[in-house]
Amino acid sequence: MKLNISERVALLGVLPSEGNIVTLRIIRELQGRLSFTEQELKQYSLKNTVLPDGNVSLTWNPKLASRTKDIEIGETANSVIVGQLKKLSDQNKLQVNMVPLYERFVEKPEKGSS
Repeated sequence: MKLNISERVALLGVLPSEGNIVTLRIIRELQGRLSFTEQELKQYSLKNTVLPDGNVSLTWNPKLASRTKDIEIGETANSVIVGQLKKLSDQNKLQVNMVPLYERFVEKPEKGSS
């Protein structure tokens, strides 16, 4: 699945930190694929900035924001992502940056439809 920088960052934030051992191993592998390489850090000018409130903000070159990377997401990882996004939505904790992910993973059209 082709994901841009903001989708990769948002998806990393959606993945659960708890679960059974099989699921956690799959999530760990997916986190590795979603993460940024040293080359990407330089290419996209990715920078972490600590905000006054203690939160961390990730910024990148806006001219390159639409660049995508093909990330393999298996069935189990997809199910975990869908479950997490639905859970966040049900709890009214879905954030604006997660809406494109929700639309792609939860509301995506059936295969073969246009």
